[in-house]
Amino acid sequence: MQRRLSGFSFFWLFSLVSQFVLANDYVLGKTQVQAVHAGFKHDAIYGLCLNNSSALAVGEAGLILQSSDNGDTWSELDRFTENALLDVECHNGLELYVGQSGEIYRRTDQLVEAVPSGTDARLMSVTHSHASGLSVAVGAFGTILVSKDAGESWSLVTVEWFAVLNDYVDPHLYDVHVSDNGVVTVVGEFSLVLQSFDQGKSWITRQRGEPSLFGLNIDGSGMGYAVGQEGTLLRTADAGISWAPITTPTNDILLNVSSMGEDTIVATGMRQLIVSFDGGSNWSMSDSAALSMGWYQGLEVSAGGEIDTATVLLAGHQANILKLELQ
Repeated sequence: MQRRLSGFSFFWLFSLVSQFVLANDYVLGKTQVQAVHAGFKHDAIYGLCLNNSSALAVGEAGLILQSSDNGDTWSELDRFTENALLDVECHNGLELYVGQSGEIYRRTDQLVEAVPSGTDARLMSVTHSHASGLSVAVGAFGTILVSKDAGESWSLVTVEWFAVLNDYVDPHLYDVHVSDNGVVTVVGEFSLVLQSFDQGKSWITRQRGEPSLFGLNIDGSGMGYAVGQEGTLLRTADAGISWAPITTPTNDILLNVSSMGEDTIVATGMRQLIVSFDGGSNWSMSDSAALSMGWYQGLEVSAGGEIDTATVLLAGHQANILKLELQ
């Protein structure tokens, strides 16, 4: 039977995990993990966005951190809500924030405005495609919101979930991607991967199973990954149409995934950072105490300062932000 995490339990699970420690015998090369920001015991960061050298991190009680030097240093911005912010989009001069009670905030030219969302369901993820002009937010109880005007107004999408799941349940949706040509891909409970080619009017079920999927990444070439419960990792080579499992070295929950080039995969989650440099055939795991305690959901991977290096930013429990280079 599916081990369901409700929107509430998934959200608060993060604050409980940091009290556990897990040691392992794996080493991620000689990578040095640099702590670039540390918060307090009950702090948390849920969303992270990197745009060139600028970055934003959002979290508990409306926390917003900003960096202008590739994540080396961080400063706190004024809070415009007391509720948790669960994700942020920060590209092309547009910032979109989503929160725990259906809040959506839009910032352009440093002006922040609250935008009616039409829902009070927890919103887990938000994204915007500059090429297609489409913004999408997803969250608890099957919530999908679509905006065609860069987040100025939103429409609630109706999905016939019984037709998808053959059950009277509205699945929680945890991550979303919009391609340059406007294809929307959503992941969530029951290993669901859904796609829409018409801005959310209709949906195709691409994947269904048991473990929930929490993180999604699809690059411009159509190569993509989704991660979730029990160390689950799925791969697509055709922009989300078909998916195949990849074996990982962990049974812990994976919360986010990213990639660089054809072969480098980075996934993070509960007490884990796993990395593959050969498309998932072999894996390395970090033995850093900073990574083996708690959880990291925010993940951004970018080209490093040298050839064949990648810079990784992680954000999560206690508002900790880590930076490391893979090579």
